[in-house]
Amino acid sequence: MNTDKSSTQDVSRRKFLKTGTIGVGMTSLSLAACGASNASSEAGKSQAGEKTETTSSTSGSQTQNKGKSETSSKASAYDYIVIGGGTAGPVLAARLSENPEVSVLILEAGRENTFEYSEYANGVGKMWGPATNWGFKSAPQSELNNREVNQPRGKVLGGSAAINVGSWSRGTQSNYESWDIPGWDWPTLLSLFKKIENAPDSDAAFRGQDGPMRLEETPAGTEMTEVMRQAAIQAGVGETPDRNAKNPIGFEIWETIFPNGRRWNTEHAYLRPARSRSNLQVETQALVTKINFDGKRANSVSYTQGNETHTIEATKEILLCAGAINSPQILMLSGVGPEDHLREHGIEVVENVPSIGANLSDHMRIDFGALTPKGVGETIFSDASDPKQLEQWRSGHYGPLTVAENTAAAFLKSDESVAHPDIEIMYSINPPYSMRGKDFAGRAGWYFNVGLVQPKSKGSVRLQSSDPKDLAIYDPAYLSDPEDLKTYIKGTRIALSHVKTKALSAYTDMSTLSLSPDATDAELEDHIRKTAESIYHPVGSVKMGKLDDDSAPLDPQCRVKGVTGLRVVDASAIPSLVSGHTMAPTILVAERVAEFMKEG
Repeated sequence: MNTDKSSTQDVSRRKFLKTGTIGVGMTSLSLAACGASNASSEAGKSQAGEKTETTSSTSGSQTQNKGKSETSSKASAYDYIVIGGGTAGPVLAARLSENPEVSVLILEAGRENTFEYSEYANGVGKMWGPATNWGFKSAPQSELNNREVNQPRGKVLGGSAAINVGSWSRGTQSNYESWDIPGWDWPTLLSLFKKIENAPDSDAAFRGQDGPMRLEETPAGTEMTEVMRQAAIQAGVGETPDRNAKNPIGFEIWETIFPNGRRWNTEHAYLRPARSRSNLQVETQALVTKINFDGKRANSVSYTQGNETHTIEATKEILLCAGAINSPQILMLSGVGPEDHLREHGIEVVENVPSIGANLSDHMRIDFGALTPKGVGETIFSDASDPKQLEQWRSGHYGPLTVAENTAAAFLKSDESVAHPDIEIMYSINPPYSMRGKDFAGRAGWYFNVGLVQPKSKGSVRLQSSDPKDLAIYDPAYLSDPEDLKTYIKGTRIALSHVKTKALSAYTDMSTLSLSPDATDAELEDHIRKTAESIYHPVGSVKMGKLDDDSAPLDPQCRVKGVTGLRVVDASAIPSLVSGHTMAPTILVAERVAEFMKEG
């Protein structure tokens, strides 16, 4: 039965809605678990400066302890300066400041996260405006019909994990073993993941039970999640009870960082508890312009804050945690990078490191979907302007605001011969965006995102100019390796095979299907080139590696080769993409480097 009516019915995180589906047809926001799909216009409407900025008084333990901020007095020198308060920076700052004998400063270009809509999953699109999003666009992609591809990055405390839908997928054991870097063996990394995670319902042999990162299964939303589970099984994709445990292959409802329907990223889990410490200072809206050197030693950081320019000394180390695009940019602005490129922009070379800004990788996605036959299926649309939905969330229930339309995913191999799962299917329980609106009133539907998650293509980050305010040139070079297109076509065919299953065919009006399950290779290639977007997972642009690996700008402890007193600790240090999403491995990198630093 198709229902499309307003309701404040509770949405349990573990139970499917069998009747009385919540449907609010006025507005809807689809959120892929990797981020917010098609959310740019929503962000533009909702982020006019700071007028929508608010903090819920009902957030309980999540109410912010702002501690020290840019209005507090700051010292002229700190033992450690952490550049970036995104995903990795709060982890390092919290771990290092556990020692009361050292002083730590975080410099974050964005602001404090006082946006209430960041706290629920379906508020993410409103975080994509310029107040909290760097708003990168790629260089024109020659293999994608010269299109520029959006790459949102968080410009706020909490970073990109403050503007995403927070899926927790660590990747596979084989992903990490393929790094083959001393000190990064799988038993060590597994013990760290178990230290990080708080997933008490999981298998303790593989998962953490009481770590700082609180995890929870996302709400299933409607019957479509179960329909897709059955379709995945019937299509041969299979299912897994926990992709972060023994078996990463197959369908599973997403595990996310939204315990009790409220965001819990590293700012919540690590930084907020640490901000009461007298040895930790946090400065927001602080744009780093340069890391300064005394010879080959990084010894201070210059940044602007408002109309003022500051230079702060680091007596021990500088830890660059600005992300896969901004970290290589800051290094190059500081004279560390490919010397010819630096001289092209009039930058004095401190150390020639040609591999800085190279090796960039990112996950891609395409989509297809359909409406259900008339009278079949149900929808669940969120609408934060609906006071009933907002009050339901504020009062501690789940409700539509907590239901990301992409409720589940499957990682799989395009061919049994490949080393790692190389395809991801993300299952969404509402109609495709092109099939919403008055012409389709009352119709339910579904859509899939198909991701290429082990691409061979490598891109780059380069300077646009020597001005720190100019965004870097971000070029992921999608499909530049011809093997990627072949793999993507294989993976798309596996995803399309769901349409012919008994489970999904009953929920598919074939006349509305946006991509035929019998499409030729040429038709699939055309669809990919015309429509592919990012899953928002750039990594590897300042990768770590062995000491004798010239392609790695970082040593095994994430120290920049050729200089001293400087590490890069964020997604840019990850050598290659995992068969998962990138928040979990980024936290892993920060925790591991904190251990290295404490070991001395």
